[in-house]
Amino acid sequence: MASPSNCGKRRSGRGPVRPRLFSSLRPAGFTLVELLAAMGIILTMVVLVAPAFTGISKGSALKAGGNTVSAMALLARQNSLSKNAMTAFVVLGAAGTDADYRAFSLFEITPHLDGTPAVTADWKQITEWKILADGVVADNCTFTASSVPMAPPFPTLQFRGTPVTAYQYAVFLPSGALTSQSPCHVRLAPGFFPPGSQTVRYTTAIGSGGAPANYYDISIVGATGYVKVDRP
Repeated sequence: MASPSNCGKRRSGRGPVRPRLFSSLRPAGFTLVELLAAMGIILTMVVLVAPAFTGISKGSALKAGGNTVSAMALLARQNSLSKNAMTAFVVLGAAGTDADYRAFSLFEITPHLDGTPAVTADWKQITEWKILADGVVADNCTFTASSVPMAPPFPTLQFRGTPVTAYQYAVFLPSGALTSQSPCHVRLAPGFFPPGSQTVRYTTAIGSGGAPANYYDISIVGATGYVKVDRP
């Protein structure tokens, strides 16, 4: 006998009916108006944020350049002490290149073992030219001008295969002191020299006395050759 609970029921062979969710919602995607509005918001944010990133980039380039130049000054002193040599720390001047006031290199001259005097041909470049990033220049440099002769004299310096005569230099003695016995320094700052001009145009705020508000000053003590760094 059939169970009463199954009386009057038929199996239809079909599963339970499920509700159709979201059947009344529109298709996924954005309308043209929504896309234009989103693009407008993004462009506005880019305009507002871009100057901040530009400032960060310039600051990073200045710091990187300052670290490089100060490290080269330290290396010049250490090279003189360790090799009993004279080491010249050279910065390119108005030489007519795209790296004017932005290129640095080291040169050395070691004494002859037989005691004979060193000559111009004994000067040797010991580092490649290190070039500051675009937008960072060497300003207010008190190194000795190339027009002042060195003993023994420097050879004609080469930059990218081209002879250059406009530069400034500071020479470390085997004792670590500078030949001039006077302090000297070079300041790095955001800016550039317009073509044909010897006056730097700063791209940073100007502080008191017309000096740049943001700079990296590398000083060398004449009597000891110690390197000091000054930043605002």
